[in-house]
Formats: sequence, C-alpha cells, structure tokens
Amino acid sequence: MREKSGSKYSRKIAIAGILTAFLVVVLILENILPTGKLGFYVFAGFLLSVVIMECGVLFGWAGFAVSSLLAVLLVPEKTAVVPYVLFFGIYSLVKSHIEKLNRAALELVLKFVFFNAALYLLWQIALMFIPQRFFDILPVAVIIVLLEILFFIYDWVFSLWIQFYQEKLRPKISRE
Repeated sequence: MREKSGSKYSRKIAIAGILTAFLVVVLILENILPTGKLGFYVFAGFLLSVVIMECGVLFGWAGFAVSSLLAVLLVPEKTAVVPYVLFFGIYSLVKSHIEKLNRAALELVLKFVFFNAALYLLWQIALMFIPQRFFDILPVAVIIVLLEILFFIYDWVFSLWIQFYQEKLRPKISRE
C-alpha cells in the first residue's frame, strides 16, 4: 500500500511540475507576443486551477509560488508578472477556498471583497503608469463599475471552465 501512495504522490508532483512549467511559458508568451495579453493571464489562472483540481490546494499554493518566482526571474518585463501574482494566479486559490463554503451568497461577497482588495493594489500600481488625462475621458467610478461587471463575468466563465474540465476533460485524461 505504501508504494501505491508514494506513486500517487509522485504523480501529483509530476503533474504540478509540468503544469507549473507550462504556466510559466504562458506568462512569458504574454510578455513577448503583441496581442491577447489578458487571455494569457486568464489561461494561466485556469492552468493553476487544474493543478488544484488534480493535485490539491497545497500543490496549488506551491505551483503559484514557483510560477510567480520563475515568472519574475524569466519574464523580460517584470511589471507584466504583477497581474498574475496579484490577481489571476492567486484568485485560482482564493476561489478554491471560498467555494468550499457551499454558501452562494457568502461566496459572492467574499469573492468581491477579494476582487476589490486586488483591484485597489493593482490600481495603485497602475496610477504610476496611466496618464491623468485618461480619467478625464472615463471617470474612476465608471471604470470601477465596469471592472466589477467584468469580474462577475470572469468568475462565471472560470466556474464554467472548472465544470468543463471536471466533466469533459478529466475523464478523458485521467488514468485512475
């Protein structure tokens, strides 16, 4: 029995390692390709969710830490790693923890609390790079409302991804 559990642990390490390496490649591509920037961050978060689903939350945290560190070391433009670290990557883990509560209203509130905290941090960073004249075109309140709506859609699509993975992809690739 010990051999089988060791084999299962080795399998989890291998899966987490491969997916984390692929995740880092996605973050590098985000930085070097001219289009689809947001899509790469979303895909990176989705990949981390697969680590969580296949290997568990502990491996998810490890994958997040390793991918963040490797991305900081390997991605040419270091600021390109910030959205992954402060939102897209960490949200995969936060979503996993929150959805274990199985209380839809509370989950939604907690997700928006997290989003607004991440938004605040990202906003403070973005203010260093966004010209003030941008806010003359679109007031901050409008931007925040639009981002809240986009987050709601993102979370919904993320949930659809998880459902799709668990129902369609996992049965086809799982050997157990």
